[in-house]
Amino acid sequence: MKIPAYFPDCSTDPLCSNDVCNPALSPKQRAAALVTLFTSTEKVQNLLNGAPGVPRIGLGAYQWWQEGLHGIASSPGVQFASGNSSFSSATSFPAPITIGAAFDDDMVKSIAEVISTETRAFNNDGRVGLDLWVTTPTSLGSY
Repeated sequence: MKIPAYFPDCSTDPLCSNDVCNPALSPKQRAAALVTLFTSTEKVQNLLNGAPGVPRIGLGAYQWWQEGLHGIASSPGVQFASGNSSFSSATSFPAPITIGAAFDDDMVKSIAEVISTETRAFNNDGRVGLDLWVTTPTSLGSY
């Protein structure tokens, strides 16, 4: 399994001696420790969905536009392989309003499991991050 470049490299300095690499700390404490290494400019630059990372401390670029509402099939943050090969496609599911109309909790759970499995597989190959988000359509009340 390939370790994605956007994970902190805890095997070398400067991160290996930083609290971000201490698994005994809470995620909040680890994140705070990492951010203390950023300059003000680096903090601003990494607010964009195509975050450039902080190469001087070994933190790689990260695309956090991983939308998973319908699965990862049309997410801008997913790096698909070309041609008809592994990682060239993913499952796309109907709109949530349509899925909800089925009133089938088991089906919803099955869909979530497929999205989770495909995301983990793509992540294991360094093609997507693990922080999927979903949009909240403001027009949902019009249905």
